[in-house]
Order: sequence, then structure tokens, then C-alpha cells
Amino acid sequence: MNNYIVYTDGSYMSSIDCGGWASIILDKKENVIARLYQGFKHTTNNRMEIRAVLETLKFFKEPTKLHIISDSMYVIGSAPLAKKWIEENDLSKKNLDLWFQLADLLEFHDVTFEWTKGHVGNKWNEEADKWCTFAAQCLNLKEDIWTIDSQLRS
Repeated sequence: MNNYIVYTDGSYMSSIDCGGWASIILDKKENVIARLYQGFKHTTNNRMEIRAVLETLKFFKEPTKLHIISDSMYVIGSAPLAKKWIEENDLSKKNLDLWFQLADLLEFHDVTFEWTKGHVGNKWNEEADKWCTFAAQCLNLKEDIWTIDSQLRS
């Protein structure tokens, strides 16, 4: 099973109501394997933080060992609980549409998480931040559809 280190980040710019996510995938020698990023309209910072991890897991089609490093305490603290929320049918959590998808992929892959302080000069964290900010500013962004959350708010 291949082993990768992944730095993820999410951003939201309230002035334009757009956000972006990014993922920098590295091999054990810190060679860049892939840079993934995308922007969305009408989203939140937390949704972009989750989506960065989610889209990284979707990128790998075979079970893969991944060490994900994020500056989001929300993601680091919540990801291990996502399966429990689903099993307990806990609909009180926000962003369940993304957490449901993430829980399945966490079962498929071998994933560990690590928190890093953001914006303190960590090369790969800074690069992920640069790409998610760029993604948020792109033109013709897709709208972030909040399927489960939208149903719960109705």
C-alpha cells in the first residue's frame, strides 16, 4: 500500500462569498505527487476544509495509506467522529452531506490526521493556503450545494 503525506486547507472570502479548498499530496521524500484545488460560490470555510480532505480521499481509487496534515481543528477533531454520527443518526451536526461521504472514504483508506498551526512558515501548509485562496478567486465557480443541511433548514 502506497504511503502519502497530504497537506490540506480551505478558505472563504466573505467579500466575494466564495471559498476554495486545496490539497498538496507528497510522497515520503516530499516530492509533489499532485496539487488538487477547486473553488465554490456560497460556501463556508469549514465546508472547504472538509472538502479538501474529502476530495483528496476521492483522488485515490485504491486503498491508500494517507497522513493528512491540516490547520483546521474542526476537521482534525471531527473526522474521526463522522462514522459515529452516522451510526447514531445524529442530525444535529453541520455539513453532514460532506461528513457522510468522508466517513465512507475513511473506511476505505488508512488515514491518520495531524494538526499544524497555520500561517507560521510551514512550506506545504503555506502552499495549500495559496492554492485554496487562488481557487476561491477563480471565475465561473460552481455553487456549493448543501443537500442534507438544506433539507434540515426547511
